[in-house]
Amino acid sequence: MSDINQLQSLLASGIDNHLYSCAQLVISDAKHDIANLYVGKTRLNYGKNDSNCRANAITSETLFDVASLTKPIATTSLVMQALAERKFSLKQKLITLNSFPLPSWCLGCTIEELLSHQTPLPAWFDFHETLPRREDHETAKRAFAIACQKLNPRDDNQSWCYSDIGFIILGFLLESIYGMELDKLFSQKVAEPLGLESQMMYRPLHHVDRSTIAATCPYQDAYIQGHPDDANARALTHIAGHAGLFASARAIAAFVRSLISHSFPCPASIIDQFLTYRSPRTPFALGWDRPTSDDSLSARKAGDNVIGHLGFTGCSVWIDLDTKRSVTLLTNRTHMNDNPKSIADLRRKIHKLSWELP
Repeated sequence: MSDINQLQSLLASGIDNHLYSCAQLVISDAKHDIANLYVGKTRLNYGKNDSNCRANAITSETLFDVASLTKPIATTSLVMQALAERKFSLKQKLITLNSFPLPSWCLGCTIEELLSHQTPLPAWFDFHETLPRREDHETAKRAFAIACQKLNPRDDNQSWCYSDIGFIILGFLLESIYGMELDKLFSQKVAEPLGLESQMMYRPLHHVDRSTIAATCPYQDAYIQGHPDDANARALTHIAGHAGLFASARAIAAFVRSLISHSFPCPASIIDQFLTYRSPRTPFALGWDRPTSDDSLSARKAGDNVIGHLGFTGCSVWIDLDTKRSVTLLTNRTHMNDNPKSIADLRRKIHKLSWELP
């Protein structure tokens, strides 16, 4: 069996073992896709009554809820451009920006610290339960600001903590600076210049048919399909810096190629600074993660020159900065089960074979 056939078989095994209903895998180098595989259907054929949408075989253009991949792809790339345009600096403290009401103990944090998760912010807080449903993004943000004032800093004495809240704040900061909501800002400054606007977007139901989007978790008598599988992102009207982006694996691979080939609309020096950033205080690059142990889901070891990110819905992207190879794996894991560890072994097997592919 060829390596490509082995990868196709591994992807299919995830469906057979009820780990997801569909998946895409794209392996790419600095110039083109090496492999572009996809399996399954956008949703289950059974289990929930929803006559308005049926299961469809996915294609390379099916959109997935990429969850926290929003952080490096949308928010971080927009911060890079804001730096290039001298809107702020990495060392600049939030207190000097005066863009969003924050707890006083957070005002001394810098942009660099938010990007690399080196702040006193907690990992997460359920704002969804405290925010009434708002159709207007600005109204939702104001309600979020009031809820945010009740947060307390972490007291674990750790130098870093992976925080959704830090990236929500970065998203609001970008909106304040540019006077534009994050979905439109991402479209105009990232997706459109890269020719990816039809394959990478916030609020996909404003642009494409629901049947072309992979379903995620059950909700009442149907499945979430086209809405973020993240309660806080939904409370913020589906536009947030930590989650809410939808994309295909092919589009993410193209986005990564633009970074490593320096064709992304930003100076090469800034791109390299973000991808290669290291600090003894955090395992993160600027907006990106790294393998931190030898059993990493990326199938790479701690210390390897590799960056990437995971998404709660079962998505991931990893980049070898030496070989310029990237591996993008998108699944709708939350459509089938609520255990993030359920696809861990399969992820490692797929990534290992993807790195070894000739």
